Amino acid sequence: MNFSCVQFLVFLTLISSSLGALQVIRDLIEFNVAGHPVLHKTQNWSFDPDVGKRRSRQYEELNGVLGEKAIERLGLGIDGYDRERLAKQQARDEGHLGGVDYLTP
Repeated sequence: MNFSCVQFLVFLTLISSSLGALQVIRDLIEFNVAGHPVLHKTQNWSFDPDVGKRRSRQYEELNGVLGEKAIERLGLGIDGYDRERLAKQQARDEGHLGGVDYLTP
Protein backbone atom coordinates (compact mmCIF):
# COMPACT_ATOMS: atom_id res chain seq x y z
CA MET A 1 0.00 0.00 0.00
CA ASN A 2 1.55 3.23 -1.14
CA PHE A 3 0.46 6.51 0.32
CA SER A 4 0.81 9.70 -1.61
CA CYS A 5 1.69 12.95 0.14
CA VAL A 6 -1.92 14.15 0.01
CA GLN A 7 -3.23 10.91 1.45
CA PHE A 8 -0.58 11.01 4.15
CA LEU A 9 -1.53 14.61 5.09
CA VAL A 10 -5.22 13.66 5.18
CA PHE A 11 -4.36 10.68 7.37
CA LEU A 12 -2.33 12.88 9.76
CA THR A 13 -5.12 15.46 9.88
CA LEU A 14 -7.70 12.81 10.75
CA ILE A 15 -5.47 11.32 13.43
CA SER A 16 -4.67 14.72 14.96
CA SER A 17 -8.33 15.80 14.95
CA SER A 18 -9.40 12.56 16.61
CA LEU A 19 -6.61 12.95 19.19
CA GLY A 20 -7.74 16.53 19.75
CA ALA A 21 -11.30 15.34 20.29
CA LEU A 22 -10.05 12.71 22.73
CA GLN A 23 -8.06 15.41 24.55
CA VAL A 24 -11.17 17.58 24.82
CA ILE A 25 -13.21 14.67 26.19
CA ARG A 26 -10.45 13.79 28.66
CA ASP A 27 -10.21 17.41 29.80
CA LEU A 28 -13.99 17.65 30.24
CA ILE A 29 -14.03 14.54 32.40
CA GLU A 30 -10.93 15.44 34.38
CA PHE A 31 -11.74 19.06 35.14
CA ASN A 32 -15.53 18.88 35.48
CA VAL A 33 -16.18 15.48 37.03
CA ALA A 34 -13.03 14.54 38.90
CA GLY A 35 -11.82 18.08 39.63
CA HIS A 36 -8.54 19.77 38.87
CA PRO A 37 -5.50 17.67 39.86
CA VAL A 38 -4.29 20.44 42.19
CA LEU A 39 -7.40 19.87 44.33
CA HIS A 40 -6.34 16.31 45.06
CA LYS A 41 -2.87 17.11 46.39
CA THR A 42 -2.23 16.71 50.11
CA GLN A 43 -0.97 19.80 51.91
CA ASN A 44 0.58 20.05 55.35
CA TRP A 45 0.42 23.31 57.27
CA SER A 46 2.05 23.92 60.60
CA PHE A 47 -0.67 25.42 62.77
CA ASP A 48 -0.49 26.59 66.35
CA PRO A 49 -3.92 27.36 67.82
CA ASP A 50 -2.41 29.21 70.79
CA VAL A 51 -0.46 31.80 68.78
CA GLY A 52 -3.39 34.26 69.00
CA LYS A 53 -3.30 34.20 72.79
CA ARG A 54 0.45 34.79 72.80
CA ARG A 55 0.32 37.62 70.24
CA SER A 56 -2.61 39.45 71.84
CA ARG A 57 -0.21 41.32 74.14
CA GLN A 58 1.68 42.67 71.11
CA TYR A 59 -1.56 43.65 69.39
CA GLU A 60 -2.83 45.50 72.46
CA GLU A 61 0.44 47.40 72.84
CA LEU A 62 0.43 48.44 69.19
CA ASN A 63 -3.29 49.01 68.54
CA GLY A 64 -4.93 49.40 71.96
CA VAL A 65 -7.13 46.92 73.79
CA LEU A 66 -10.07 47.32 71.42
CA GLY A 67 -8.06 48.61 68.45
CA GLU A 68 -8.72 52.29 69.17
CA LYS A 69 -5.13 53.27 68.30
CA ALA A 70 -5.40 51.44 64.97
CA ILE A 71 -8.64 53.25 64.17
CA GLU A 72 -7.02 56.58 65.04
CA ARG A 73 -4.03 55.83 62.80
CA LEU A 74 -6.34 54.91 59.94
CA GLY A 75 -8.22 58.18 60.40
CA LEU A 76 -5.01 60.20 60.25
CA GLY A 77 -4.12 58.87 56.80
CA ILE A 78 -0.90 57.61 55.25
CA ASP A 79 0.11 60.57 53.07
CA GLY A 80 2.49 62.23 55.55
CA TYR A 81 0.02 64.85 56.83
CA ASP A 82 -0.95 62.85 59.89
CA ARG A 83 0.39 65.39 62.41
CA GLU A 84 -1.53 68.24 60.76
CA ARG A 85 -4.74 66.20 60.76
CA LEU A 86 -4.22 65.25 64.40
CA ALA A 87 -3.77 68.90 65.38
CA LYS A 88 -6.98 69.85 63.52
CA GLN A 89 -8.89 67.00 65.16
CA GLN A 90 -7.61 67.93 68.62
CA ALA A 91 -8.57 71.59 68.08
CA ARG A 92 -11.99 70.53 66.81
CA ASP A 93 -12.61 68.18 69.75
CA GLU A 94 -11.32 70.46 72.50
CA GLY A 95 -13.97 70.85 75.18
CA HIS A 96 -16.13 68.05 73.77
CA LEU A 97 -16.73 64.63 75.18
CA GLY A 98 -18.38 62.14 72.85
CA GLY A 99 -19.68 64.94 70.63
CA VAL A 100 -21.31 66.79 73.55
CA ASP A 101 -19.96 70.06 74.90
CA TYR A 102 -19.50 69.30 78.59
CA LEU A 103 -18.29 72.77 79.52
CA THR A 104 -21.71 74.32 78.97
CA PRO A 105 -24.64 73.50 81.25
